[in-house]
Amino acid sequence: MKLTYYLFKSTVEKFEDTIISKKVTASNNFEELKITNEKLNFETKVFIQRNKTKEPKWLKFLESDVEILDKAELKNTVNSFIIILKIYKDDNEYFFGITGGMGFTGINKDKLESDFGLKVTLNCVNPSELKAVDVRNIDIKTRQKRIHINKGSRIDEFEFDFQQDIINLVSGKSKAEKIGKNLRGTASLNLDSDIRFEILGDKCRELLDLYQSEDYKEEFDFIDNMKLIKSKELKNTLFMCLWESIGDRDGKVLLTYPDMIEYERCTNFKLMYNSKHKEVEDLDITKLYAFLDELNINKYENYEKVKVVGLDEFGTPVTTTVSIKEFIVYEIKFEEKLYIFTLNDWYYIEENYYKVIQEEVNKIALMNDGFLQPIKKGESEGSYNEKHNNDYFMLMDKDNFQIPKSKSKIEICDLFSKENHFVCVKRETSSATLSHLFAQGSVSMDLLRNVPEYREKLTILIDNKFKNLNYNIDNFPYEKSIVVYAISTDKGGDIRKIIPFFSKVNLLQHVKRIKELGMDVRLFKIPIIK
Repeated sequence: MKLTYYLFKSTVEKFEDTIISKKVTASNNFEELKITNEKLNFETKVFIQRNKTKEPKWLKFLESDVEILDKAELKNTVNSFIIILKIYKDDNEYFFGITGGMGFTGINKDKLESDFGLKVTLNCVNPSELKAVDVRNIDIKTRQKRIHINKGSRIDEFEFDFQQDIINLVSGKSKAEKIGKNLRGTASLNLDSDIRFEILGDKCRELLDLYQSEDYKEEFDFIDNMKLIKSKELKNTLFMCLWESIGDRDGKVLLTYPDMIEYERCTNFKLMYNSKHKEVEDLDITKLYAFLDELNINKYENYEKVKVVGLDEFGTPVTTTVSIKEFIVYEIKFEEKLYIFTLNDWYYIEENYYKVIQEEVNKIALMNDGFLQPIKKGESEGSYNEKHNNDYFMLMDKDNFQIPKSKSKIEICDLFSKENHFVCVKRETSSATLSHLFAQGSVSMDLLRNVPEYREKLTILIDNKFKNLNYNIDNFPYEKSIVVYAISTDKGGDIRKIIPFFSKVNLLQHVKRIKELGMDVRLFKIPIIK
């Protein structure tokens, strides 16, 4: 039987904290059942939602132009259940939730251990029988993807990037048949197993042992590159930093969908605050800020009261209503340590992982001082680039290339030097702007290597400016070509250490791609002067 299991945080001390009391009500067709088995080795409460009906939204689409007989009989009916149980281990109590149907909508998600299902799955799955993986990268430009393979496979066959990707879901075949046949884990655990109600306590003890096991490190040790923060005091401090960033609109906050499985059916989203609401087609940080401004929500304690629900094409809610925190991704350096808020949890970036990333970034060579002029504070990027239109550099920031069979245009670079430097300039060191900058360099080099029309346009421009180079479409010196990421900042020190962590991880991916194409990469810090 397939059931969905949840483990509640250790701060939960009573059954009432595990459910959403406003949803698990008689008016919502929920009722609590009487437990008749007096020999259970666990404490439990059971709720069922009986014959919950709702008129299909598509009726409105048809009824104005089509005769529908017995329309009142057309109802979508759902029956669901919620089981909450308490077990003991080493004199500590643990609360579990088990659901079927739409019962998950009554679970208090704010009280869940967010890595329960994932950790259990990684500890129990056959590492050669993985079937699907959901990953999201930790760059400020967040990318999510789900990868299915029709035959059980190992993690390295899923195009998983061990430096940049966070696993959010794993499914596969169990290596322990007594636990179950197949598992799928995120915050919750979807488990197919032989089970009876009377042995649910034993099952939850088995799952708790798996959750607390470290066996996963043998195959999946990279999971610990980011560590979950559990200290309530530290999290409260970090949240204050987050709310201040939202209040300041400082560009450090972005939104992304928290769960691809639940949100893939959404065509619109409803932002809600108390009785006010607004529907948006896509949910991003600009839409959130506009909503906050419209309702004059400017107190930090009110930001997390903004709720989001996903809607289908008929306006029907198809997701749980959750806090906006579920969507936020945020990075902050606090007391010399790096923290990331994502998937509604705070993570500390593991020190060795951070060191590995920094060491790889340190391997990127720097251009010599004086390669580019300083930039004046407040000077536009265009004006700055034009100052370099001289005998050594060719101005390129207005020469966009139309990609064949595409509506997209690409800027080759901002400046091209007679020594084959492709210079990409960015005035700031925020993660959002750098993500675009790094992509510009790798995409440009990819086109240079693989699209003859691109090389032709570039060689014509080069010939007009530097006639003695004699480049043509067939003999372009890729091995002498260097992408230079030139970034302005008023911060002191090595640019390789100034770049935000998100961007360092992102930079390494683009450097890897450029070097695979046969070119090299350099960094340059543009000084800012008054």
